[in-house]
Amino acid sequence: MSELRLTMRTLILTVLAVMFAATAHAAPLNAQDTAELNKISAYLNAITSLQASFVQVGPNGELDQGMVYAKKPGRLRFEYAPPSPYLIVSDGVTIAVANSKMRTVDRYPLIENPLNIILRENIDLTKDQRITAVERQAGTLRITAAEKSGPLKGQVTLIFASPSTELRQWIITDAQGLQTMIALKNTKTEVALPPDLFVLKDVDKFRRKDE
Repeated sequence: MSELRLTMRTLILTVLAVMFAATAHAAPLNAQDTAELNKISAYLNAITSLQASFVQVGPNGELDQGMVYAKKPGRLRFEYAPPSPYLIVSDGVTIAVANSKMRTVDRYPLIENPLNIILRENIDLTKDQRITAVERQAGTLRITAAEKSGPLKGQVTLIFASPSTELRQWIITDAQGLQTMIALKNTKTEVALPPDLFVLKDVDKFRRKDE
């Protein structure tokens, strides 16, 4: 797998982890931290569907944008605008990454990685095990989680508006210290999303990477 596909794979897994907030804490939580995490858990549990536009800034300043659609449990679609060739679709069972330029599809079984737990309902961040920091800054709440091994190795910082709770952006730091930032805009929740959004269409014209 090329360096680009490795970067995309890490980004995809982390994006999905962030969207469904399966971060976790290792640092001791004080009463204020616990209250903040309970508030964020309640906010995330109240969301069953979401759509937003996004802007993604890569480690070298490269800029991508597009639309994201999500529906619990486990369904998500990232539509990257041209010239990016990527389309990411999770149907709740399989994560598919289509590259229209290379005419290929990477597939990752949801059940075989942490996303089987991550893309879930009934979130309780106070009981998770990888959160390293809960930080309050002017107008924002930042929750940082670290994964020290496996495909999600690296660090994610989720940034919420505060005191009005809304997920605004996240920053991914990979194992090499490279950072990717994704910001959401025009977020709408509890929207009606057609089922075919979470189906990767026209796959016959692509080849599987494992073939």
